[in-house]
Amino acid sequence: MNRQVHLVIGLGLFLVYLYVTGLFHGPTGELFVFGIIAVTAGSLFPDILEPATSGRHRRIFHSRRVLNVAGMLFLLTGVTVMFARAVPDPAPVFAFSCFFLGYAAHLLADSLTRAGLPG
Repeated sequence: MNRQVHLVIGLGLFLVYLYVTGLFHGPTGELFVFGIIAVTAGSLFPDILEPATSGRHRRIFHSRRVLNVAGMLFLLTGVTVMFARAVPDPAPVFAFSCFFLGYAAHLLADSLTRAGLPG
């Protein structure tokens, strides 16, 4: 998949995530800006680490193991943003969760291609 497709998927999931977190915190401009930057970076990061120089460019950073790690980190940070009232400033945690959302979305999209993801 090309960068534009990864960005569209990441930004679409970000809008859904922003809506869900908005139910708990009310959307703010600061969260929106941090989230857009972070999800964009996360959506492009796997291909920055492992550029698509050939059809076999997918190694460790495009693997199912990293997908599992990114998914778990997204869930952990996302739950923290939504439910932990002890977090004085949710913006950094929200930005991390958006980064991991973008990274996981990138890998999920790549897993649907013919090449798939390595173990």
